[in-house]
Amino acid sequence: MKPSLLSSAIVGLLLAAALPMPAQFRSGSDGSYGPLNVTSNTVLDMPPDGIFHCTTIGIGSTKTLKFRPNALNTPVYLLATGDVYIAGTIDVSGGHPPGVGLPGEGGPGGFDGGAAPNGPGAQGGDGLGPGGGRFPAGRAAFSARPPGPGPSDGMTYGNSLLMPLIGGSGGAGGRHSDFTGSFDYGGGGGGGAIMVASDTRIDFGHWLGRIIADGGTAAHQGNGSGGSIRVVAPVVAGTGHPNRRTFQTFGGNSGLAAGNGWMRVDTTNRFNYDLNSQGGTFTLGKFMQVFPTNTSRLDIIEAAGTEIPEGAPAGVRVTLPEGSPTNQLVRVQARDFSGIVSITVTVTPDAAPSVRYDADINMAIGNPAATNVSVVLPAGTSCRIHAWTR
Repeated sequence: MKPSLLSSAIVGLLLAAALPMPAQFRSGSDGSYGPLNVTSNTVLDMPPDGIFHCTTIGIGSTKTLKFRPNALNTPVYLLATGDVYIAGTIDVSGGHPPGVGLPGEGGPGGFDGGAAPNGPGAQGGDGLGPGGGRFPAGRAAFSARPPGPGPSDGMTYGNSLLMPLIGGSGGAGGRHSDFTGSFDYGGGGGGGAIMVASDTRIDFGHWLGRIIADGGTAAHQGNGSGGSIRVVAPVVAGTGHPNRRTFQTFGGNSGLAAGNGWMRVDTTNRFNYDLNSQGGTFTLGKFMQVFPTNTSRLDIIEAAGTEIPEGAPAGVRVTLPEGSPTNQLVRVQARDFSGIVSITVTVTPDAAPSVRYDADINMAIGNPAATNVSVVLPAGTSCRIHAWTR
């Protein structure tokens, strides 16, 4: 005997009820910050980990929200348990050099520009970051490098998922001559890095809402690269204006333009999505994950005989006293990687070319594992040391 249509419908309902419902997306906010309402131009001090645990977020029309970087120079994480409404501007752009001879600061999660040459015949300092510009051409790179790169342009880096989230690199300092004479300039700062995520909805309003992470523009061509922007929510909505881009990560553009940055939107509902982007690589997907599950990290734990705690700010600064041996060791530790970890240690003096040293860390010896890298540090000159995977 065939089942009736009614009994078939009941069976279908029972089967549907037995199937697991899709998990609700969680931004990671615990709501402890409360509501973040920006009703006037505002600059916020970032928490030590860069995470704002909001309930709701509202950026008023024509208002701008900026941030002061924290000690670890982390990206900005604006997380909300409820709705996010952006009718104004969130700006994590890198700084322009504030005066002749001074470098621009990177946006939060981005990297500073290089110092200007120190006197006639001196070289400018290279920009900081994985794609830092190198003297003399000076421009930095990130997602894309401009046509016709020279040997002094930075390396490209980053990925379309923006995992991990990282900002733009600084341009190099340099010297420019024109009909008025010669002058020295610092490099532009790299654009910052920002994540905006909501359990429910992010709305950019009608034409006005936007997020920008541009690189700083130098006096001539030592421009900082654009930063990175990522937005994650079940619904991302808004109507973009053709002349007012919703997402923007331009590299600084004076003389030779620097590389642009990265932008990504992840959402499970694109019905109301009508936004626009420019100045960088943009991707749209459904990768509903805020933080990477991989906890791997790379740390400099000793430099020139000085021990450094794990998790210290990136960019260890070292100044060797006059008369010290310039051949020194930098110890780099890798945690929660696997196999062979290929790394690059970069030594960047304030006003001299940077030097890169490649090495490998073998995770078969333990977790964490570490290796010593032999470097040359200039005596009597301050320099910063970074370690990157390659």
